[in-house]
Amino acid sequence: MLRLRLPHLGIALAAFAAAGIAPSPASALCNVPSLATATASGSLPRTSARLKARQPVRILAIGSSTTAGVGSGGSGFAHRLGPMVKARWPDTTVEVVVSGVSGETASGAAGRLRAELAQHQPVLVVWQLGTNDANFGVSAESFRATIAGGLAAIRAANADALLVDPQFSRWAEGGTRTGEFAAIIAQEGARAGVPVVRRYQAMFHLAQSNRPAFDGLISFDGLHLTATGHDCMAQQVAGTIVRTARR
Repeated sequence: MLRLRLPHLGIALAAFAAAGIAPSPASALCNVPSLATATASGSLPRTSARLKARQPVRILAIGSSTTAGVGSGGSGFAHRLGPMVKARWPDTTVEVVVSGVSGETASGAAGRLRAELAQHQPVLVVWQLGTNDANFGVSAESFRATIAGGLAAIRAANADALLVDPQFSRWAEGGTRTGEFAAIIAQEGARAGVPVVRRYQAMFHLAQSNRPAFDGLISFDGLHLTATGHDCMAQQVAGTIVRTARR
């Protein structure tokens, strides 16, 4: 597990000033319409209040290999979130606790949640989930129940939640389960009033509209993200946090 503390770090906004996100070499590849949006419903009231008051914000990023940073070369999407959020609130301390376990399903993360919440007491939990559940044959009913239970635990800890659905990958092209699990996440997020980052939709759109750019986001194994893919994902997640908190 890695904890990143980012006190009073300023980042140039340039072309991403409107969204509050720092530019990167991957920005052009990340520029698809759905990349800049999340589900319409949901809010982050605690996160918003603390950012607007310039109070410290601790984020717990929990999930599987994507959260752990596999394929990123050492700096996964979760490791990049703090500077991107901080670009919008440069005089606020943003701390990110990264807790990713490769190969873990949502139930594994949910099983760790209570201990992680008690230890770190985050203001916001970014929960990346669904890819392994779809690939490993977890039932839709079990997956739905796991999401509901995890969100209840986050609410009980007085924290906000942000769900991040699965990546669209070359593995996902061979079937429908990944898309079905992304839909379940959207439904449960709407039911609980929790924003959902639509990673699946963004990557699916890119695969259809710009295949070379999409191929640049997925590693040789056809599943995990490349460093560029992690950067795009970080922009999407951080952008969702910033836009939701500014409402």
